[in-house]
Amino acid sequence: MSTSPKLGLGGFLLGLGIGWFIFTYYEVSGNIFSWLIIFAGAGVVISALISWSRPRLDIGGLVGGLMGGLILSLFITSGFSVFTDVFDGDSFSGYNARDTKTFNGVTTASSIYLEVDNFNGPISVSTWSKDEYSVKLDIRAKREEYLDDLKIDFDVMESQTITQGISLSYDIPQSATSRYTIGVEVFLPADASINLNLMSSNGGIDLSDIEGERMTLRTSNGALELNEVYSEEIDGDTSNGDISGMVEAPDTSLSTSNGAIDLDLPCTQSGSYRLSASNGRIDIKVSSSTGVGYDLELTTSNGNIDIDLPNLEYSTNQQTRKVAETANFASKNVHITINASTSNSSIDVGT
Repeated sequence: MSTSPKLGLGGFLLGLGIGWFIFTYYEVSGNIFSWLIIFAGAGVVISALISWSRPRLDIGGLVGGLMGGLILSLFITSGFSVFTDVFDGDSFSGYNARDTKTFNGVTTASSIYLEVDNFNGPISVSTWSKDEYSVKLDIRAKREEYLDDLKIDFDVMESQTITQGISLSYDIPQSATSRYTIGVEVFLPADASINLNLMSSNGGIDLSDIEGERMTLRTSNGALELNEVYSEEIDGDTSNGDISGMVEAPDTSLSTSNGAIDLDLPCTQSGSYRLSASNGRIDIKVSSSTGVGYDLELTTSNGNIDIDLPNLEYSTNQQTRKVAETANFASKNVHITINASTSNSSIDVGT
């Protein structure tokens, strides 16, 4: 039985219309080959099932037309430049439109609260000697017209003496975020106490020379880099990224999945450090001062634990779990508690 040309044309138009509706609402160009494979595979499976269950019903043209319409709509709505996304090694390939925005202001406030809700890009915060704040956005979009669609919400709570609040976010549907990649670079006065609430996705968070009271850091598919960061409280987590740097806080909680933790702890004041990783190594460098006492609980699965500290008394000393405390812990000037756990990797603690 021959396939009706009208049936094939009808399937093609149906697929084109459905695809046009879906792909103008959802950005999928970054995964174009996955979609093409899905469409091709679905077409083969559907045709085979129909041929097996209804051998006299020949609708191969309908299925083929439907798949062809979906594929064509994908190319039309996503742009043929998607091939550069796959074959070009540049991480910004496919994001051909670019813009920058900078927000500056003078501040003499003794405390600054910075809140950033970013997506598809890194956040960098550091300090300088100026009595000013600077927030710079490096915006890249897949199309020029998308730059006009991005609504930036930047607010400053005016205060020059006590606490000044700075917030950055975007007014954009979740379905449109894949059209952009945005990098955020912030400079704040070095003599201010800095409090942070930073959130991003598909990008790391990098802090340098920061002192404050509370820092909350949330990201995915990116690293947490903490370079000379001092705070009363630090709460950070990421996925598919490492956590590294030098940090000191009486109350610290850091976690990652599919990443390593590599930290230097100055140990100049007492503190509790809760560190969690999966599928990643934990390496902690601490002070060798005899005035510092350590209370350690380290756990791993399928890995080794190595502690290179003097005068430890062990209550548990196994390959995958060690609980130990410095002799005469209570008499030490500085008390450091470390609770670290990982899986499928090792833990090292030493000076």
